Amino acid sequence: MTTLKDIARETGLSMNTVSRAIRQSGYISPRTAERVRAAVERLDYHPNRAAQDLRRRRSRQIMVIAESHDSLHIEKLAAIRRYAARRGYIMSAHFTSEDNPQDSFRALLPDLLGQTPAGLILIATSEAVIDEARALRRKLPCVMVSFDRVPDIDCVYIDRAGGVREAIHYLHRQGRRRIAFCDLPNTRNRKPGYLRAISELDLPELILPCTAQTLPEIRREGERLARRLATADHPPDAIQTSDYMAAGLLAGFAAAGIRVPEEIAVVGFDDRELAGMLNPPLTTLAQPNVEVGTACARMLFTRLEGKQREETPENVAVPMRLVIRNSA
Repeated sequence: MTTLKDIARETGLSMNTVSRAIRQSGYISPRTAERVRAAVERLDYHPNRAAQDLRRRRSRQIMVIAESHDSLHIEKLAAIRRYAARRGYIMSAHFTSEDNPQDSFRALLPDLLGQTPAGLILIATSEAVIDEARALRRKLPCVMVSFDRVPDIDCVYIDRAGGVREAIHYLHRQGRRRIAFCDLPNTRNRKPGYLRAISELDLPELILPCTAQTLPEIRREGERLARRLATADHPPDAIQTSDYMAAGLLAGFAAAGIRVPEEIAVVGFDDRELAGMLNPPLTTLAQPNVEVGTACARMLFTRLEGKQREETPENVAVPMRLVIRNSA
């Protein structure tokens, strides 16, 4: 690795002069500055930031704690890492237990905070972890990625309700007038978008409750629901649901001889990898994970650089994108 001594030897200047030229500290003649710049480029010199930070007692580490290993979170992490790297920071990722996020979060914290990170990003939905974040933001810059607005914390959230509203309006433009919504356990922040859209469009409210929790159960429930709808007197002509429920619905409709989208349209949520491989390929709402990761990293660095007062938390909504395929 090239050192300051190598640059000094290459230029015939003292190490002190080379150091001042690189740091742009004190008077350096333009000619000397150019000699040093050329040598730095020629020898591919990179300053040892870790050593610099140690001397300045300054951390260049951003920590991210996520509540799950969901592949959608991995895309967010990649975007945060890229943004941090452009600013000369490194990112470390840590995961809580999905069964008990609060206790595992508390267990992680002492060791992570002991590493004195420059800032913290939390990807979480549980109220308990959000409460912890309220206390943390008084100690260091902290940004949340959540399902909804968190008014008293810097927060980036995906506008799920807005995405569902857009999907219902799209189905209405396609001529659908009996549009149902599958009310799954995790659709609390999506349902308002459905209710708003059918109110705007003066459509009947058709809620299909589903209590299934695991992904295999949700898919099987979708198949059972499709069989029931196939024999219903007044079935919906469109359904908005999750990608996994949609997978079950499409299989169930195919088994019952119901044509999608001719007789009933299906729109998913998340744009999971399976969405484009279903038969027919699923029209769905894509989560803007790269945009979310970039937005929360940008927000964190705004805090790190002191460009915004800590006592004025910022909430940023990122819109979803409707991916049109063949199911609607």
